Amino acid sequence: MQTVSLQTQSAAPCAKIVSFSSAGELVCASAARISTTQGTALSILERSKEKENNRALIEKVVASGHQSLIEHAVFTVAFDNVSVCTEEFVIEFRLASYTVQSRRYVDFTNAGFFEPAMPEACASQYRSHMQSLFDCYGKLLALEIPKEDARFVLPYCFRSNFYCTLNARELMHMIAAMLWGRGCEIPELQEIGAALKAQFEQYFPNLLSRVQMQYANGFAQKDPRYCLPKTAPAIAEPTVGSACTVLQYATPDPEKIVCAAAGSNGAYSAEHTALSLAEIINAERPRELELIQAMFRIEGLSLAAVTHLVRHRMQSVLVPQIMQAITGNRYVLPETIAHNPEAAALYHRAFAENTAQLRRLLAMGIPISAMQYFAMAGHLLDCSCAMNGRELKHFFALRTCQRAQWEIRAVAIDLLSQLRKESDLYRLFGPSCYTTNHCPEGRLSCGKAKEMQALFSAT
Repeated sequence: MQTVSLQTQSAAPCAKIVSFSSAGELVCASAARISTTQGTALSILERSKEKENNRALIEKVVASGHQSLIEHAVFTVAFDNVSVCTEEFVIEFRLASYTVQSRRYVDFTNAGFFEPAMPEACASQYRSHMQSLFDCYGKLLALEIPKEDARFVLPYCFRSNFYCTLNARELMHMIAAMLWGRGCEIPELQEIGAALKAQFEQYFPNLLSRVQMQYANGFAQKDPRYCLPKTAPAIAEPTVGSACTVLQYATPDPEKIVCAAAGSNGAYSAEHTALSLAEIINAERPRELELIQAMFRIEGLSLAAVTHLVRHRMQSVLVPQIMQAITGNRYVLPETIAHNPEAAALYHRAFAENTAQLRRLLAMGIPISAMQYFAMAGHLLDCSCAMNGRELKHFFALRTCQRAQWEIRAVAIDLLSQLRKESDLYRLFGPSCYTTNHCPEGRLSCGKAKEMQALFSAT
């Protein structure tokens, strides 16, 4: 049995800016000038190269409320050995791109885990317990449980590594949320935010001080939804649950809206003939789909599957704090484990022991902020989403595919079934092999295109 190496376990989490757009300050200063300066974009850029007040100009314009100009500066941040709780916090920022180490394919037996500050009397029990969950993960793998199912026993203190690329405005937003906003009561986020602030100020020294003033004056700081409780909340007994998708709203008569919009959009000549609904939806630029939307709630989605959901950037998605997952204490039971008695015994025991250990450590004085690290990847949360028709098309193409993670796939198929009862327009949505007669997965294709086409034609 592999164990967590001391080197990996003791590695401090960090976030490091690893790249910055080469002409970031110059371009931002040029953007500050272009709306009020005579000349072409390139001529203003050339003149800005000779200016000595570029930084001061950027600060002046941003202070006046015009922050869009700093969106022209782009950063890439490497998050190294942070907890997956921090990963979940970071990937909620919508205006960014992320690439995360996959728990479906990478073996995390030796990933290591983050240890928050706590009384020494608690620390040894914390380490022993978290190691036992990693040992359980390894035993499940040895029983030939797939990695994507064994990962459900991993605690959310396990190490995560990923890249994030975002513009300066969104990076300021992220740093501010860590230091002065909804993440400020979590010490790990405080430390990462402070490190990123110091690095960001090497490029734009005075911009964050203005943001800090907004928070100090009451902007978004005291939102009670993100404040930790003064005393430890009750933790329910662990129970098995599963995802249920509830369609809350779908635009009425979506075919009429989409076809009417297409009729007045993009026609170059009078000879243009009306497109069919299928031609509109499968066109190169189906902007008309953005005029319709669906709102839905997913009750009981595992934390692991939440990462597949929030990966879709063009949506509004509400994910509760991770602490709600551990206090509610519902968890998913994959079929691969349910059908293996030895694996099932290990699996259920892991959630029961996690509950008992957390209660014990809370009684011993572990900080409430450390509770989130006891959430396990299999714990369930309820999420709310809103997507327009174009993003729904993309969502179903990826998530109803046989290659999708089974939990999010079941959610997607259920949602599509409900939408098809609302309108025949959604009969044109589904996996790529069904909608385009082409599989984009290449050598990883499931090889069941005909079966999938028959399934989604009949559903």
